[in-house]
Amino acid sequence: MFLPMTIVAQDRVFAYTYQSNVLNKGDFDLEFQNTLRTGKVGAYSPYIFGQHLDQRLELEFGLGKKVQTAFYFNSELFHYADSSSSDMEQELDISFSNEWKWKFADPVANSVGAALYGEIEVGGSNVELEGKLIIDKQFQKDLFAMNLVGRYEVEKEVSRVGNVTKVQRNHNSPLEFDFAYMHFIRPFIGLGAELRNVNDITKENGWMNSVWFVGPAFHATIGKCFVNFSALPQLCNVHKTDSAPGSRDLNDFEATEFRLLVGYSF
Repeated sequence: MFLPMTIVAQDRVFAYTYQSNVLNKGDFDLEFQNTLRTGKVGAYSPYIFGQHLDQRLELEFGLGKKVQTAFYFNSELFHYADSSSSDMEQELDISFSNEWKWKFADPVANSVGAALYGEIEVGGSNVELEGKLIIDKQFQKDLFAMNLVGRYEVEKEVSRVGNVTKVQRNHNSPLEFDFAYMHFIRPFIGLGAELRNVNDITKENGWMNSVWFVGPAFHATIGKCFVNFSALPQLCNVHKTDSAPGSRDLNDFEATEFRLLVGYSF
């Protein structure tokens, strides 16, 4: 039976979509993730240039009994320019995260694999809670995965009007649906695709958009090192509102996302 060894070497072969597998007790991974989000311009965007570089450094540990945990150091750098400025501006956000993952069913031994995922992120101006339901299925050369993702975010925003400084807390609860497929052309090399649907929902404005991304995915394992890469252009916005009236939403999202995840399994 042809079974990709990548499935047992680490718990991820996609850049965005998670799988149900967890690390064995005593194993740990070191992962570095880079996400470039570019093309934040368009007819309905306030920016003439906008680009994000998101980076995450992760230490992931297998605890046994089908449980793993991880700790993240996160940075998000936003370069932008709008019509009111002649200079390039930038914003840098730093945060820390703790992740827990519980596996309930195996994608090979059972009808489907299943796991629950929880993460808390704390930064200087934001707190975020995230939960995932992970479903996947492994065949001989093919892997299917689906994530149902819910978040609750509280972000502090400071504004100054004249001599008055105001602090406002924004409450967001976005929903996301991730779908992925990988075909392993070799035991350590896979080609596939990822499909994402992201829905911004805020306390102040309700359901603001429903944006779809789709693109190719690649995975490779070389010894104890592994690489996951996906390129996801924004396909369309299927829920148009006053804040996102276009066929794509280039105000809250970018035209294309690229994510590279490089890791080492100890």
